[in-house]
Amino acid sequence: MRATAFSLLLLLGCGTTDDRPAAWGYISPAIFQPSCATSSCHSREVAVAGVDFSSPDRGYTSLTDTWFVDAMGTPDDGCQPWGATMVCPGRPFVSAFDPGQSRLVSMLRGRGAPRMPPDRPLAEADIRLVESWILDGARKTVDGPPAPSARQDAGGPRDAGPETAGGRDAGATDVGASAGDRFDVDAHGDAIDDHGGAS
Repeated sequence: MRATAFSLLLLLGCGTTDDRPAAWGYISPAIFQPSCATSSCHSREVAVAGVDFSSPDRGYTSLTDTWFVDAMGTPDDGCQPWGATMVCPGRPFVSAFDPGQSRLVSMLRGRGAPRMPPDRPLAEADIRLVESWILDGARKTVDGPPAPSARQDAGGPRDAGPETAGGRDAGATDVGASAGDRFDVDAHGDAIDDHGGAS
């Protein structure tokens, strides 16, 4: 009798829908910050692979930006000088509208990459929510614009396209210039420092 009741509960539970919002403003504090922004992985101090989940803005930029700081980068790698270091082009971790091509999903599922987080994988429902978020355009807010597509252009690290507000990407955040960190520049290609001004 108990097995039958348990089976019935499982079947009923499987038919429920996830009412959580598929927007970064929810996903970051509910899933990524508690699971990934640890002192040894993706905190502001460590930011393994340039990914910093310490705040929603930093996390969003880490996943959707295409340039990162690499002190060992060279012009032959397509890198450009930025202050005392180099910034290099890369592929964003999230491909808006395409979870199957998003490196983030591959890492969360352990497909062709080490599974993340390595010590305690996310629940399947959380991974599906992340996939829904990406499929909907990887928006910061439910009613916000989709994440920008690859921003790499011949002119510099950040294309000053329609997603910018006042010369600075609306999703940009201040990030440090340590190896692997992602960064932002204004519409003229000048690096934006921790206070939002050109450095």
